[in-house]
Amino acid sequence: MNFKNFTFTLVLLSYSLCLQAKDSPKESIPASQLSLTQLNYKLTLTVDFKKREKILKANGEEPGMFDKALSKLSSEIHAADVVDVVEKNQNKLKITSTMSPTSMVSLFVGDKKFKRESLSVLEKSGYRTSSYFEERGDGQRSTGLIDYKKMAANFYVGRKLERSEKITTDVSDMLNILYVGIRPDSKSQEFSFNSSKSLKKVQFTQAEWWDFTVAGVKYKARRYVKRTDKADPASFEIWIEETKKIPLRYQIGLNENYGVTMLMELQSFK
Repeated sequence: MNFKNFTFTLVLLSYSLCLQAKDSPKESIPASQLSLTQLNYKLTLTVDFKKREKILKANGEEPGMFDKALSKLSSEIHAADVVDVVEKNQNKLKITSTMSPTSMVSLFVGDKKFKRESLSVLEKSGYRTSSYFEERGDGQRSTGLIDYKKMAANFYVGRKLERSEKITTDVSDMLNILYVGIRPDSKSQEFSFNSSKSLKKVQFTQAEWWDFTVAGVKYKARRYVKRTDKADPASFEIWIEETKKIPLRYQIGLNENYGVTMLMELQSFK
């Protein structure tokens, strides 16, 4: 995978706006008792160009135009702006996320946006994902639909069913884990993640409290850290303001495989 496509192909695993009409229910949240929050994030890429060069060389690839151009600018790039919209009522949660490249980055990748949507329903155990999709630029949408009655996860590319998996527990996704949060009474918790293409086991460990200031307001946030191993070296850290369940920052480290770290920082919300 070259770096040009990589930037807007991941997120957050990234880090995962309507389902395909034929295969998907037309779900919406009733207006009664609806809360709506818009959160604006800044995406910063930190690139280890020497490491990327070694990785590309090991894969038999040459640095692309994007790599060469960015290496002359800075190792830290304000790559995109992200707008998350969270709609919530008594028993449903809908999260839409749109990542737009900055003017500098759009010179290389064009105005290709990365879109995601998560739909969750509240059960006794908490919010669980019913559907999650990702759509990159003009590429085909990938969608993961969870059927809890049949205890199955079905994954589509466009309208085509690509694969199915059995599930044994409730499922989360890259978006709802950010806004539902991780139970503060659990020191370590494992989640089954719907990535829109497959299911993946992810375990978080509770860490220390941090102080943040967003738009002049001070907050305290708990940091949660994803467990890594040789099979899954990508790191994932989330800083969650526990009262309102707002992610003030999250970071995805892909240094081992790509020489890149992605940092999302909250700029404002309303």
